Amino acid sequence: MKLLIDAPINKGTRVFVRCDLDVPVENGVVKEAFRLDSSLPTLKYIIEKGGIPVIAGHMGKPDGKVDLNLSTQQLVPYFNENLGEGAYEILENLRFNPGEEENSEEFSKELASKAEIFVNESFATCHRKHASIVGITAFLPSFAGFNLQKEVEALTKVMENPEKPLALIIGGIKLESKMPVIEKFFDKADFIMLSSILSANWSKEITHNMLLADNKDVESKDINENTRQKFIWAIEKSRTILWAGPLGMYEDDQFIQGTKEIAEKIAEVTQKDGVYSVVGGGDTVAAINKLGLMDKFSFVSTGGGAMLQFLAEGTLPGIEVLK
Repeated sequence: MKLLIDAPINKGTRVFVRCDLDVPVENGVVKEAFRLDSSLPTLKYIIEKGGIPVIAGHMGKPDGKVDLNLSTQQLVPYFNENLGEGAYEILENLRFNPGEEENSEEFSKELASKAEIFVNESFATCHRKHASIVGITAFLPSFAGFNLQKEVEALTKVMENPEKPLALIIGGIKLESKMPVIEKFFDKADFIMLSSILSANWSKEITHNMLLADNKDVESKDINENTRQKFIWAIEKSRTILWAGPLGMYEDDQFIQGTKEIAEKIAEVTQKDGVYSVVGGGDTVAAINKLGLMDKFSFVSTGGGAMLQFLAEGTLPGIEVLK
């Protein structure tokens, strides 16, 4: 990948920065800023070099229509506070224009006309062939932002050179979207742990390294005590841990116990024993943020679907165009 550090940014250079702006906002207040915070080093670097970051991204799924509840202008107070007023520009929600998700050449050119350099800082959207991820790179010199670079390095380390034993923990409810990653790690991982619902839907052969939940139930809202202890046993034996997806309905405190115990154990072995831990996915990030553990892991990925696809395929459309 071509990296931001090599980009020719001088005084007045306009830099189109594709950020991950899809964060929860209530009454104009950003409720969880992890994805925004991840883009700040790149944005501040551009400003320090004398450049003008043109911040672009999407919020929600407006389906090509204007929805003021999903306006990126709600993020202006956040960026004013962190970058300074007048130091940047921010574009309106890219998905208000159907050309974004259609990856139309016309919209790609329109976006490219706003800057001289393109920087991708939205790993979470790199699996989408959208105008602001893929199309724009045909018209501007294109580089990976600092966080995108860190995402690729952290996930590549887990895939290609993990310290063993390696544990894979997969939560959530949709087995279909998780299967490519699980299959990729059949021969790599020493332990593969699945949530109750994923375990309930598992219909293939159970390999020697799989630890399914004991309470296999599609209605299950948490992993039970016996499953927690089994997973904790595997975590304590591991040197590299990859976790994607909470292990229950963490939003409800009644069903957060499994996610809480597993998160706390991964955080503990990371801090105490030097285990390399990578966690990711929007719900996983929300869960560990709720538990106050955001800074206790080796790396927290901004990606959900993008992280899983990268682990399965080793690359993403938005990364390929930066090579």
